[in-house]
Amino acid sequence: MTRTRFLSLLIVVCVVSMTLLAQSTKTDKGFLIDVNLPFVCVKFDHIGPGAPRSADEPNSRIWLRFTNNCRIPILVRANGVPDESPKGEVGLEWEVVLDPVIQRMVFFPPSTKDQPQTGPNTESQKSERRTDEMPRGYMEEVASLVTVGPGEEILFRMPVNHLSKWWHVEIPFEFELPKGKGPRDPLNGGEPNMVVQYSLWDLPPKARTELGEK
Repeated sequence: MTRTRFLSLLIVVCVVSMTLLAQSTKTDKGFLIDVNLPFVCVKFDHIGPGAPRSADEPNSRIWLRFTNNCRIPILVRANGVPDESPKGEVGLEWEVVLDPVIQRMVFFPPSTKDQPQTGPNTESQKSERRTDEMPRGYMEEVASLVTVGPGEEILFRMPVNHLSKWWHVEIPFEFELPKGKGPRDPLNGGEPNMVVQYSLWDLPPKARTELGEK
């Protein structure tokens, strides 16, 4: 074999090897876009002033980004936004939900029938006061559906008092899937109910400090 033919063959082998290596290391397009994140998540953006929707709301707002980290479009409920809102902001809807431990303390207290009463139950009273102060969230009977495509995110804001040591928010969503034709088979019932939970403890430590929490 001549030197020229040997070099040509060596070049061909190198090119084929590099092509196969690139194909083997290429990221597989699975369900998740970023395998280090949940398929839907909420990212903190900043804390700043914002117009309140009602008189009992504070002026401070937490700005967040609802992120679709999967390869299927997602639908969320939304309404209008204030006039001064930045471009692309969405009036996302969510519910404010009491944390499970507080629910048990408030609604399912242990029986004290056989225990001596030495004074007022301050812990229960504190929980009840916190429950009375809990905001109702932004769920409305009429809303628009907004599509969040794969890898996309939408900016939204919430009052700072919608996150607390005693409650969190739950953002409902669903997959944007093809609609079936004709009536549903009566033998098949039930539908998935999906929400993203976001709490005070999901905020970065610096943001919690800014809100007066540790």
